[in-house]
Amino acid sequence: MNFLIDDKAKIFLDKKNIREIYVNPDLDTKGACCGPGVCDFVVTTKEDNKDNYKKERSKDIDIFYHPNLKMFFEDSDEILISAFGLGTFKKLYVVNEKNLLY
Repeated sequence: MNFLIDDKAKIFLDKKNIREIYVNPDLDTKGACCGPGVCDFVVTTKEDNKDNYKKERSKDIDIFYHPNLKMFFEDSDEILISAFGLGTFKKLYVVNEKNLLY
């Protein structure tokens, strides 16, 4: 897997002085989601236990991801991370979704 960070996310991360992010599968939305087979993600900036994650180094940031994601993605798959929000409220998210049925 290749994690890419777009310009909006880079600006947000630099402004907040964030040097590591965590990418997890979003298991909570599957009960209400109408897209079976789609893998959604949650991107956070804090985690208590780094030992449960695999690490990938990007240019200026460490990206930790849940090891189960390796089961669904090939090494050539790209995951784009961006930021959205208004004013002081901004959040990181994964732009592209992955349909696991194809």
